[in-house]
Amino acid sequence: MTMDAIRPLGDHRGDRAQHEVIASVRHTPSTGPARGGHSFTRAQAAIPENPFAALSGANGRPLKVAILSDFTRIPYANGAVFQTRALYRALNTCGHQATLIGPRDPDATADEIPPGTVALPSLPLRTYPGVHLPIPLDSAVFDPMRWDFDICFAQTTTLLVEFGIWLRKMRGTPLLCVNTTHLAAAYDVLLPERVSRIGAVHTVLHKTLRAPMERLFVDLYNQGDGLVVLSEGLRDYWRERGVAVPIHVIPRMVPEDVFDRQLGPDPYAPLLEERGLDPRGPRFVCAGRHTREKSQHRLIRIFAEHIAPHHPQATLTLVGDGPDSAAYAALARELGVARRVIMTGEVPYSRISDYYRHATAFLHASLSETFGNVLSEALWCGSPTVAFADGMGVSSQIQSGYNGLLLDPGRGALAEDKANAAFGNAALALARDPQAAARLGGAAAQRARERSSPHVVQRMLANAFVNAREHAAQSGIRPLVDGPKALQWLETFRHFRSWVGVTGGLFAFGHLRPAAAPRPKGIQPSFCT
Repeated sequence: MTMDAIRPLGDHRGDRAQHEVIASVRHTPSTGPARGGHSFTRAQAAIPENPFAALSGANGRPLKVAILSDFTRIPYANGAVFQTRALYRALNTCGHQATLIGPRDPDATADEIPPGTVALPSLPLRTYPGVHLPIPLDSAVFDPMRWDFDICFAQTTTLLVEFGIWLRKMRGTPLLCVNTTHLAAAYDVLLPERVSRIGAVHTVLHKTLRAPMERLFVDLYNQGDGLVVLSEGLRDYWRERGVAVPIHVIPRMVPEDVFDRQLGPDPYAPLLEERGLDPRGPRFVCAGRHTREKSQHRLIRIFAEHIAPHHPQATLTLVGDGPDSAAYAALARELGVARRVIMTGEVPYSRISDYYRHATAFLHASLSETFGNVLSEALWCGSPTVAFADGMGVSSQIQSGYNGLLLDPGRGALAEDKANAAFGNAALALARDPQAAARLGGAAAQRARERSSPHVVQRMLANAFVNAREHAAQSGIRPLVDGPKALQWLETFRHFRSWVGVTGGLFAFGHLRPAAAPRPKGIQPSFCT
């Protein structure tokens, strides 16, 4: 099915009936969403053995795994930290010993930190409450004999990866890195709003910051034993920039215990009632951290200009929070749609599936995703989805016309305006045609299970672990702990100097924008629950 196959917009008669039809197709209790005749239950197939269990047999004993993470607790909904949590739990469930290494979080409570966690001194990133940058200013970090791991898994965007490289050189520990951020879009979110609109600023930053950072990370990745990326587009991106180590394309897993659970109460009903809005109108939803790189501001504009004027009952709900929440609320007021743009704030991870499954369609405008975690969750829940093709994560997750609708984002002001209009029309077309939406949703749920089920992703990660250990063995590493102390000190100084220098720069850069409001505590799960 293509966009042309979606019935053109007509009058508003029959909207209630259509909404009820699509609701009955999608909201199948216990079994998850069922569109186009598809339903998914645990009883359909025996649960396979966890792929990580086989690693013990190959090694002769359970593995000791160091997980380098940007978080030692879960301060807010974040795709990377939820994946770190899933990996940590899966490894420990199979008897392996996973140790979390990351920044010290002064707001963390004892029950939020996994046992055995190594919390390094840290600096807060002012524009992102809950984010802390680890720095190697603890003397214990410099003792190579303290660390005894079989493999190091670096799921980090910070220079914490230098610790993994140092450990590989000092102890011969295999290092598997993960790229979780598209660097080309990352720096922009630290700029003040007005500065970000100046083209010359981006030209200067591209030469002085983006390009050097890309070269830095290419060098870092090439000192490991493999790189995990989340899409084919990111594999090509890093190959073109010089990454030579094995690259593994591994999507993020969708936890079945969260997204296949019993359908909960309609979360939109009280929100719409508060505003005096008709609960039977089309409910468009977007989820994710509220920051410019996620492009919710573009989505608000699309809603105001191309959806709201054509359907007076339509609403847009932004699930999540972030440094740009206040700016988004101001934009909605400026465009005259504040009453119909609902901002939920931070939502517990255990509740997010209800927002996907009770919505008419999921809308995603971000062009900076290495892998759209919320997009993967929405597809798993069978949500009809409209998104922009980014050539990276989103483009690998949606096959347009089959499991969602993928549109050209446009380049330049005129092209973007046309793209915005096409996006709005596609969203409204899905609202008008629940049968077409149901077909997309059924295919979305099926393909998500084929690509993002925990067993599939864990099998790919287990293979990457084995490959990284083989790569390290074939690299002929000579651990420096067996050599002169002076050489050890020199290597330690070289890596940690770079670590401290870049981290200090990011800390200072984070002061360019006003400090964001503190996040509410205790909403998200911990690593151990």
